[in-house]
Amino acid sequence: DRKEEYSLIYSTFFNICLILTLLLSLFLVLASRPLIGLMAPGFKEDAKEVAQRLFVIMIPLIPLHALLSVAKAFLNAKDHFLSPELSGIVWNLTFMACAIFLSSSIGIYSLALGASLGGLLQLLLQIPFLRRMGIQYRPYIALRHPSLEEAKGLFSGALIATGYIPLNSFIGRVIGSFLPEGEVASLSYAFRLFILPFSLFAVPVYTVVFTKVSRLYHVSNWKDIFSTIDGVLVLLSITLIPSSILLISSGDLFVRILYERGAFSERDTLLTYRALVGYSMGLAFYGLSTSFVRIFNGLHDTRTPAFVGLSSIGLNVVLCMLLMGPLRNLGIALASSLVSLYNFSILFFLLKKRTEYRMGRRARIEVIKALASGIVLCLCLFLVKHLSLSLYMKAAVCLLLTVSVCLLFFWDYYRGLLRRG
Repeated sequence: DRKEEYSLIYSTFFNICLILTLLLSLFLVLASRPLIGLMAPGFKEDAKEVAQRLFVIMIPLIPLHALLSVAKAFLNAKDHFLSPELSGIVWNLTFMACAIFLSSSIGIYSLALGASLGGLLQLLLQIPFLRRMGIQYRPYIALRHPSLEEAKGLFSGALIATGYIPLNSFIGRVIGSFLPEGEVASLSYAFRLFILPFSLFAVPVYTVVFTKVSRLYHVSNWKDIFSTIDGVLVLLSITLIPSSILLISSGDLFVRILYERGAFSERDTLLTYRALVGYSMGLAFYGLSTSFVRIFNGLHDTRTPAFVGLSSIGLNVVLCMLLMGPLRNLGIALASSLVSLYNFSILFFLLKKRTEYRMGRRARIEVIKALASGIVLCLCLFLVKHLSLSLYMKAAVCLLLTVSVCLLFFWDYYRGLLRRG
């Protein structure tokens, strides 16, 4: 029975991830104090205590995200993408709701609670869809199953290729811990805002593209593979470029709405906005580089993105050290953007060299239009910032303008997507 076999494979991966991540989580709880000292050597003692509590509250994200990845992978293999794509939206909404409604009572801990609660809701969202697909959980591990052996061969390369992103973020925070108080925390606050458009637009794209490229590669359909790559470049350009302009031009409005209450002062808002500007400059490259890692994985090549990822770690350290002095937290965030640009550029070049891929004429036109839309949007948002409107009204107008400019420039493209969908 194919459904029973599929459920067995799913349960094997699910249970292995559950056991390993629970053991890791237990270790992190027990070693949280020395780990915080290692991750933030520049923190004062009271700041380390707060960081330790936040760290422990968010440890459940490790097993939750690992199990979510298993569930999403098996749903994607069944050509189901809706609930995996919705999971990012659920997490973002939960995080923002906790920040807005709980910050007055529990302060900064509302953010950590929102992150962990969002992770739980993401996983719970997948359960009814797994059942609908006939995927049932079993308390069983088939260690000798052929699929497990195949996964082992791809695991190390895929782990390095995707693991450099959180590692670079960790390195930036360690280096940033020597900055004045509040600056390293601003990096975390800013990154949570920065990741919203990434989750909304990039995650669905790279989720689908891996499955699609992998299937096309098995039948050697290079024409459709190249068309898919064009689609990735266009779709991420026309969504992430306007999103980055919105965050750079009006990000301070959203920082004030989400965070500025209680002990979060105007200085904290300014620091967070500075970091957000640095991160947002590389938003499109962050989404594109992550998607190109999945494209290489779909072509059964985990080595290339792994080597690129490893080289980016050294570059990140150098850039953080060079930029932190003159630019402080902005320099740390900007280093992340430059590393994303490096990753995408190298992966794009290597993909062209390996596959003889060339961007299609229509794709080039749409990317140029995306850049033009960013310039127009920047001018519009600059004018809005100088209007005498309330905070919430300004933010609403900025969002509406962003959507309007995107529709104005890309209406035909969006309409074509809807027709094909």
